[in-house]
Amino acid sequence: MNGARAVAEVHGSDVLAFARDDVLVAAWIAGQQYANSQLSSFGGIRVGQGTAYVTASGLRYCRVSPYSANLAVRALLEVKAPQAVPVAERWMEWYFAHLNSQDAPDGIPCDHFYFPDGGGETTCVKPGDPFLCNYNDATDSAAATFFSVLWAAYEAGTPLAELNTPERRLEIKKLADVLMKLQQPDGLFWAKADYRVKYLEDNCEVFAGLGALADLESNVSDDSKASARYRTAADRVQRAIFRELYDSRAQLFRIAKFENGSCPPANLNTWYPDTQAQLWPVIFGVMAPTDSRARALSGAINNYWNGRMHPGWADDPERVNQGWIEAGHAYGALLLGDSNQVRTWVGAVKHYKFQAAHEKLSFAWPFSVDDAGWLVRLMASEP
Repeated sequence: MNGARAVAEVHGSDVLAFARDDVLVAAWIAGQQYANSQLSSFGGIRVGQGTAYVTASGLRYCRVSPYSANLAVRALLEVKAPQAVPVAERWMEWYFAHLNSQDAPDGIPCDHFYFPDGGGETTCVKPGDPFLCNYNDATDSAAATFFSVLWAAYEAGTPLAELNTPERRLEIKKLADVLMKLQQPDGLFWAKADYRVKYLEDNCEVFAGLGALADLESNVSDDSKASARYRTAADRVQRAIFRELYDSRAQLFRIAKFENGSCPPANLNTWYPDTQAQLWPVIFGVMAPTDSRARALSGAINNYWNGRMHPGWADDPERVNQGWIEAGHAYGALLLGDSNQVRTWVGAVKHYKFQAAHEKLSFAWPFSVDDAGWLVRLMASEP
């Protein structure tokens, strides 16, 4: 059962009584996928519409972000969107095809850049720019969220034979080894081998990804020993999130633990990352929505971002984070049963992003496929 429908059953079928715009949003995500099977871009999913970079000579490049695509594809699968499985299978092929020393020097694919037609593959469009040349935002997240995609694809109907070949099993094991090397004695994961910060968001994503990996090993590979190893690692990171990153006095999560052991307190006056990260433990299953700590987090955020001292996160989402419509928090609010706020948020986003007559979506930057993934979860509902 997908998350949105589960919430509808718990809180009443009218919680998500929106128009079937989820189909339009799902189609927009699918429309970001490169479709020319003759090109190496095939299966790659652009992070958003439009171009990510224009060179001095006028070459226009779009970006493929493994992390963003993983979240978007998992959402399509979990809400059973039309064509979700073919989109996911093409995406998985792209990801596996780019697990090589050139495209994935850290063990996971770097962000890739392509011309709008899918040609011109490169990982570097501006040498010397860390965001536009061989960029890997976070190894832990990009690996863990891919495991979540693999498990969701299997549950959605991807044939066992496509996931359980010797080649695929070896690739999954190598990717798992990359991730596991990042877990530290305290149970938390570094973002990258050479970027030693243990982020709350990343570790929540890792918890979910390790659980998915354990399920894959048990149900697909029939390897109970490997499954137990990953389940144990997931349990360790879950305990560490509460032990190392939860501030019981403030009733908030700390955003990160740094290499020197410091864990600065969260500042709810700042949306990203301090406020945004607070509901990540809920949306990735680290903490149940019914947990009293989750209710306290939600109440604190609603008190801060309510349209008085700060913009209302639900009423004015385009003003909350410098124009970025942050959709993950809205999904967390949905899981917590905050249906009125979620209705308001969805209405505001539809006003800003949907063109007249709902014939076409206008998801201009800043809005990414992972944001659209959270949005399609919110909109998916029983008829």
